[in-house]
Amino acid sequence: MVSGQNDSSSECRYFVWIARAGLGNRILSIASAFIYALLTNRVLLIDEEPEMANLFCEPFPNARWLLPKDFPFMYRISRFKPSYPKSYGNLLKKNKISDSTELLPTHLYLYLCNDYDHHDKPFFCDQDQTILRNIPWLIMKSNLYFLPSLFLMSSFEEERDTSYYKKYLAEAEEHVGIQIRIFHKNKSPFQQVMDQILSCTDKDKLLPQVDTGKSTAAPSGKRKSKAVLITSLIPSYYERMKNIYLKHPTLTGEVVAVYQASHGVTQHSMNNVHNQKALAEINLLSMMDACFSHKRRVYIRLCGTRSKTLDSVQDRDTENHPVCGRAM
Repeated sequence: MVSGQNDSSSECRYFVWIARAGLGNRILSIASAFIYALLTNRVLLIDEEPEMANLFCEPFPNARWLLPKDFPFMYRISRFKPSYPKSYGNLLKKNKISDSTELLPTHLYLYLCNDYDHHDKPFFCDQDQTILRNIPWLIMKSNLYFLPSLFLMSSFEEERDTSYYKKYLAEAEEHVGIQIRIFHKNKSPFQQVMDQILSCTDKDKLLPQVDTGKSTAAPSGKRKSKAVLITSLIPSYYERMKNIYLKHPTLTGEVVAVYQASHGVTQHSMNNVHNQKALAEINLLSMMDACFSHKRRVYIRLCGTRSKTLDSVQDRDTENHPVCGRAM
């Protein structure tokens, strides 16, 4: 790194995070940097300022994520500002780096703060990630939560996929996520809620109706397929919907398969395993083409960025005529 010569044979890649602004901004920025490091197979190193000492535990056993105090360019880090000539944005501005540059530097500075300009923003473009992928050391100063922007980049799509998605959902032509959250079972009878879900999903053409007078026959020829992901603490909704499309053909001729990733029946917000499953479901919902929520829930706001998201609001006046509307 000190020599300035880029050793392309080295497989080691690093992502250095530099602090700026208050603690809340730093936490959000570190979270974004952590995901970026995972997506790009880099080692994340945190430049811990004195005011951050002992605030956070080391995330991995028998390993440290703190930038060593003898880091070669530690003296430059404190001077890293928007005008820094060796930042990626300024190199682009002066046409000193591009996808045709043969001899790339060993390190680059990335300025991703609230006062960055349009020359810094190509960091979020796929073609620029192709360049950055070949830089061993990326040194970033940021006070932004830029994680959502990573989900808009096609170059990271493969890394975001989960094994569950690949195994059960990937082959379908369309993906629909349905979240069902019941707080008081006595106020939300199962059949009433089920009818409401089927009514809303049919009304907006998310799911086709079935012919209950016929049994499903073996599929013949190429037919459009839909995968439905149910997220709910009540397994009865998954079982009912799965049986509806398993036993009866659809009126449109589409093939609909219903899945549920986890099967917990009670919420344990303070349980780590439960939260791991919840995070997996949030991730899966982000891959859906369309989402429906029985109630206005936070999870549904995390549905895919290109998705069609619907809510149903159930009350005493809408038992037989549910209100189905787009989530805001």
